[in-house]
Amino acid sequence: MVNNILKVLFVNLLFVIMVSCSHHDKATLYYNQSFDDIYAYANKLGLNYCIVMLDSTQDLSKQYETKLKNEFLSESFICNLVDINDSANEWYVKWLCPTSLPLTCVFFFDGTLIDIIPGATKESLLYTKDALEKGVRTNFHFANRFNKKKKHLIPLYNQILKCNMDLKQGVFTNLGNSVIDSLKYPYPYYLSILGNLINYDTVSARSIAEKMIQLENPYYLSLYKDEFIVAKRVINPNFDIHNEANIRVSEANIKLFNHKLGEIVPFEITIYNDGGQSLEISKIFKSCTCLELETSDNFRISPKDSAKINFIFKAEEEGDVFREIFIISNAINSPMLYVKLFANIITNN
Repeated sequence: MVNNILKVLFVNLLFVIMVSCSHHDKATLYYNQSFDDIYAYANKLGLNYCIVMLDSTQDLSKQYETKLKNEFLSESFICNLVDINDSANEWYVKWLCPTSLPLTCVFFFDGTLIDIIPGATKESLLYTKDALEKGVRTNFHFANRFNKKKKHLIPLYNQILKCNMDLKQGVFTNLGNSVIDSLKYPYPYYLSILGNLINYDTVSARSIAEKMIQLENPYYLSLYKDEFIVAKRVINPNFDIHNEANIRVSEANIKLFNHKLGEIVPFEITIYNDGGQSLEISKIFKSCTCLELETSDNFRISPKDSAKINFIFKAEEEGDVFREIFIISNAINSPMLYVKLFANIITNN
């Protein structure tokens, strides 16, 4: 009871602060406010709103943030910018599983998703304003991992969002097979597992967990690591993350100093499997043609064992050079491991 009263007081206080900070009752930009708080504010004012997912480490996101500051302040819209690098905002990425950022989600004041607008172009901004003003889905294309038209995808996203919001209140809204089968990605499976556990239906929770595990791949494991751990613990209460494949490298930062342009520089990385299951290296990507892998990029490392991978670096430009190596595997701790390379290339005399 006390917690509910405090929550109401907090929402009202947030509303007062937002209104007092606005310009002539015009909505402005907000940063990293929770979905619940922005929804409460929009609902009170009866205004549609948008949530813009940005990556603070990405130049394109920074440029779009500046554009929004310049062009949204005078509009009667509520716009909340959320940085996906903030742990409180990770769920947006898990919910939408986007192919790129920035990504703008437009909502009715009642919290229903209207539209999804990708990109950071002038066109993206114009379509966002159109969706906010008219409260209808636009024709702006949304490329997605499910190969579905936006008009079919948004209703499914709305059901998943409602399930997530209801679970916060301790209520399970069953997604049904139509949603889960239409969008075969981990998040709706995970929500269904939680919902069945809330209802003490461990049989259904286990059945869904087993189906979710079948979706496991390096990309999904990287994005939904914690969710997969929950699923595995539902299947096996004695599950221990240390008994899974765990990857580690001898050096996460390779430094090559005072080499000449065009000089062939060999180096090696040792990959360790600290876990109790076989580590399956499925692919090794290089960010530049100046890097050449001399060994196979697809191999297995037994538990508590290691393997060496050999590279050749041949600089194609002078000065400070920064490159990356991506090691893709089934390691539960880091399925997409990044190794950074720094080289200082001197002028040939």
